[in-house]
Amino acid sequence: MKNKILFIFIILTVIFTENGISQNNYGNSQKVLTIILDAGHGGKDPGTIGLSGVYEKNIVLPIVLKIKEFLHNYDNRLNVVLTRSTDEFIELKERGKIANSSKGDLFVSVHCNFKKTEEIDKNGFEIYISDLVKTKDAENYTINENLKYKPENSDTLSREYFNFRSVFVPLLQNAYFRKSEYMAGILRTELTKTTNLQSRGIFQDAFFVLIGASMPSVLIECGFLSNKSDEEYLKSEKGQTEIAKAIYKSIIYYKMDYEYENLFVLK
Repeated sequence: MKNKILFIFIILTVIFTENGISQNNYGNSQKVLTIILDAGHGGKDPGTIGLSGVYEKNIVLPIVLKIKEFLHNYDNRLNVVLTRSTDEFIELKERGKIANSSKGDLFVSVHCNFKKTEEIDKNGFEIYISDLVKTKDAENYTINENLKYKPENSDTLSREYFNFRSVFVPLLQNAYFRKSEYMAGILRTELTKTTNLQSRGIFQDAFFVLIGASMPSVLIECGFLSNKSDEEYLKSEKGQTEIAKAIYKSIIYYKMDYEYENLFVLK
């Protein structure tokens, strides 16, 4: 019986280690949570351009800076890492590298939306997590203008960068996907409660920036700059503050669950 218990313990230890849930990463309940905040676009990349001519990059950065301020006011021990803190251009693959090298526990990317020409007017926020089906064949993907993967017979992306083990194995781990779903659900609730924006739902898609971050990851499209009401709200101090507050509260709720879960991890 003792041998059987020992065998089960060894197997569980191996499984947790293979999935990145080791003592060094998660076993210490005093571990400081590292949050990666990603303000989309920047520098020579303005992102989408609103009806009034406002650039997406100039809306999402103030939101991210406010989130960081809220988090530090709540608990200055939190480790908050920004992929950009000024109007600078950061390549998509570098954002993932920043997140991974910082050993992030949660990646939150903030963007604004714009409807396609042929579509009717749209408004509201959307939340995205990685689509594991669309990203399973790494070597046959390239980037399109919407910063998403699409299958093509192209070697545009470096095979070295998309090393299957270092980038895609962590993404395919069920724990990351489930935690991303969980965070997306909290965000939908808080954005609906705190802002004037309508929820359009939670979606799965192959966004480049989500695929590059080997941790639970979400991308928020805060509203449509092609919609007059959304644009006015997104441009306003009130709107940016409310969106930032909703995202901040979501991160804190995620943090609480993270810490509670760690109380029961094998040490």
